[in-house]
Amino acid sequence: MALSRELQRRMSHGANATVVTFCVLGILFLLYGVADRNRVRIDFSMDAVAGLQNDTLHKLALIDSGDAALRITAFSAQQGKRDTYFKNRALKDLLAEIDYATANVQCDYIDFDRDRLTAESMGVNAYGTVVVQHGEDRVDIKDRALFRRRGQGNAQRLEFLGESAIAQAVGTLLNEQVRPIYVLTGHGELSNQSASTDSLSLLGGLLEREGYTLRALDLLRDQTEGARPQVPDDAAALLIARPKVPITTTEAEAIEQFASNGGGLIVMVDVSSPVPDAVARLGLEVPEGFVMDTLRVFPYDDRPVGVYPRHPITTDLSEDGLVTVVAHVAPLRKTTPEQPDVQLQSLLRTSRKGWIERGGEIQNGAAIFEQEHDVAGTIDMAFAAQRLNANGQPAGARAVVVGDAEAFTNTLINEGPGNATFAVNAFRWVIGDDDRLTTVGRPTRVRNVTLTEKDAKLLRWVSLGLGPTVIMLLGIAVGLTRRGR
Repeated sequence: MALSRELQRRMSHGANATVVTFCVLGILFLLYGVADRNRVRIDFSMDAVAGLQNDTLHKLALIDSGDAALRITAFSAQQGKRDTYFKNRALKDLLAEIDYATANVQCDYIDFDRDRLTAESMGVNAYGTVVVQHGEDRVDIKDRALFRRRGQGNAQRLEFLGESAIAQAVGTLLNEQVRPIYVLTGHGELSNQSASTDSLSLLGGLLEREGYTLRALDLLRDQTEGARPQVPDDAAALLIARPKVPITTTEAEAIEQFASNGGGLIVMVDVSSPVPDAVARLGLEVPEGFVMDTLRVFPYDDRPVGVYPRHPITTDLSEDGLVTVVAHVAPLRKTTPEQPDVQLQSLLRTSRKGWIERGGEIQNGAAIFEQEHDVAGTIDMAFAAQRLNANGQPAGARAVVVGDAEAFTNTLINEGPGNATFAVNAFRWVIGDDDRLTTVGRPTRVRNVTLTEKDAKLLRWVSLGLGPTVIMLLGIAVGLTRRGR
């Protein structure tokens, strides 16, 4: 029986629609398969807090390059508590991020109440414990190190510190043992023992994450009676942070002996503070005056915005555009003639419009360059130094000299976007941990905008000039449009 033309047309359209539908479904399944095998995560959260920090990722990459795998076992919080859900959810999310980031880390989440046998076999007897194991070594992280309460009363909230705690544990395991960094005392130096603004306590916390610890060292008091002063043999590095009185000759000899034996050295000086002999032995001197630049951190007159020359310490700082904030900096320059057995590289310097200010005229509360008093040009504010072997190749002790001790203190370590990275990378480099050089931390939610004087003037003109002008022009355009009707 012959089909009518209308029926044939309908069947033809229906068949075409069916074929197209199957083709679309096939394409969708194909795209799903490709996407499932090539997953991409994009973090849209503020400051990318949902993802791992670069420093954590770098440590996990070092684990991946080794032979032994890393195992992280997290035990659940106690049931029935107010914060139980938040604690368990935070731990699970962190383990998921770590598991996604690396293939050489085994992450396990254990319900402490339901799986007591696993807890007992691992020697865990407290809720919320996280065990980080690398080969035969392990670090146990207690609940109090993973969470911290902030605020008071109804505004109190629980903050998760799990990534920081695990990163610190991984850093300790990579070092195999805690390595002390000694802080010279006895001459009015900056201390790491207090929480004051001019203390190094925040720096000490950052270094603990790397598996280091800051210890005070008084070369005159901490020695056996009758023995010559010497830096302890277990020292990974020695920090001399702005002595207020000169270091004695016997102490200077002990420091030189330590550096000659390959010890890492970081020296921080300030304007008008005594310069340790170690600085001159490296081929550097501190001229009179302090560093100024037309490009500076607004509204401060004595905080030049530094430029990073190429060096492993500053590579990530330069690539990420992070500013290291310094205040009232002592200038540094190479001595003439230069030391033939030391390689010196600048780490931080001014722009070409910088100068050494020597107490000239002040205009509008700011110092200005005066040719008869000041020294113009690109001024160095920090140097990296390394001893050379007999063949002229870098192979000896390393040192970093910084013209501002405040840059590493509690005052600026968190205020400057790049201060934490600059400080920690300086210690990593002098100790010889070159493979661990990377950005430290992430930007905070409370942002301290670093503006130069030029930026401030531009913003002022935009807000007072451009904005009202645009509004006026729009008003005129609207008026002319209505009049034309």
